[in-house]
Amino acid sequence: MGPKGGKRQKRILPDLNMEEQDNQPSPVLQIATDGDVILVVGPEEAKFLCHSLFLKAVSGPFSAMFGPDWNEGHTMAGQDGPVEKALPGDNATSIHLMCAVFHHKLEQIPEIPRACDVLGIAVAADKYLCVDALKLVFANWLSPRGRKAEDLMLLATAAYILNDAKAFEEITKSLILNHEGSFFALSCEDFEKRMSWRVYCLLEEQRSFARLKLAEILTTEANLFKCGDSECGWSHGYAYAYLRLLERKNFWSTTRKSSDRRGIAYELSISKAISWVENLSEPAPEISNDCVGGRIHTVPDYKKSRRILLEGLRNNTGLCLHCIQSDKFDSSDCLIEH
Repeated sequence: MGPKGGKRQKRILPDLNMEEQDNQPSPVLQIATDGDVILVVGPEEAKFLCHSLFLKAVSGPFSAMFGPDWNEGHTMAGQDGPVEKALPGDNATSIHLMCAVFHHKLEQIPEIPRACDVLGIAVAADKYLCVDALKLVFANWLSPRGRKAEDLMLLATAAYILNDAKAFEEITKSLILNHEGSFFALSCEDFEKRMSWRVYCLLEEQRSFARLKLAEILTTEANLFKCGDSECGWSHGYAYAYLRLLERKNFWSTTRKSSDRRGIAYELSISKAISWVENLSEPAPEISNDCVGGRIHTVPDYKKSRRILLEGLRNNTGLCLHCIQSDKFDSSDCLIEH
């Protein structure tokens, strides 16, 4: 939707938060130059000239509102100029961007709207039953790429309202993998009044599980390479050197004296900790005893063995929208395979 080069388009909007000055009427933003209805939106009474045909085509409520059974429909049939329709309970920016999409006014639509605007549009789309008409733009707007944690909470709320399970999983995955602080610190009114506070607990639960899984991947690898000779020091030497390497690199605190100093596994975000593990150097053991099977010994490739496990950890992170909507918060009862 954006211009070449990936630059964001400027949003062509009137000052929707500015009150009327000198008793002058609010300017009318022409979304459709030949429109037949002016939507007067919000307490600031921002005005948008639209075509009722476009609105009725995508929205059942708008179809009824501008149909023959409503006053606006009768007035439109017998009036030359556009008819005003007040929508005092809606957000002006949300209605503007939503109608701009319906009228294909790409120059009025930012490539990446603010997260609060995306949530506002989701609320409006749900209210006017026109979610399907916005699926293509929401597929881009709900992308977590480059978003801050605070914005991701708003996008997660929007995905919840739109019943977009895939986007919800991707957004919560980004939160779990990349956020380093408390999820409760991201609390906001828009999130809490639409979803259960237990979602915060689930995010923290999955992040803690991911840390444990990462530790399991590393410690299990210490015993992956074994020799058939019970007296051989090859596998034991590599296992000991591997665990000592993790200790020296301070992957986790190992003594009571250092219990107040968290290791890499807890100081970094999950995503950074995974990258740290991927770049971990190979252990250099000191092996002196001979083994009858020594000629078939090979140097363990720890990086290769854990690559698939780390990728699985990344891919299997994220909350299931269906579990949350069912209010069971238990994947074992979910109809969707996890």
